Amino acid sequence: MIATKRILAEMERQLHQARTTNDEQAIREALAAIRSLCEVVLGEETIATQPVVQQAVPLAQQPQIHSLESKPLVEEDANGGSIFDF
Repeated sequence: MIATKRILAEMERQLHQARTTNDEQAIREALAAIRSLCEVVLGEETIATQPVVQQAVPLAQQPQIHSLESKPLVEEDANGGSIFDF
């Protein structure tokens, strides 16, 4: 287990970094790090009390994967099996 004081010190460092930069991406990264650190501390308390729930995605909602070996589209003005035919 990581000491809570060490996690709080890292949170303060990340907060200082977020306050002193003008880069929006760096601010978002620092805030995400703070959120993760909060989850580490709070997660230790709630992991045992919260059941893990996994939701199944219905088959109709899953993304369709198309094979690269499908038959090419044959069109009147196409020039054969060129990879540049759209």
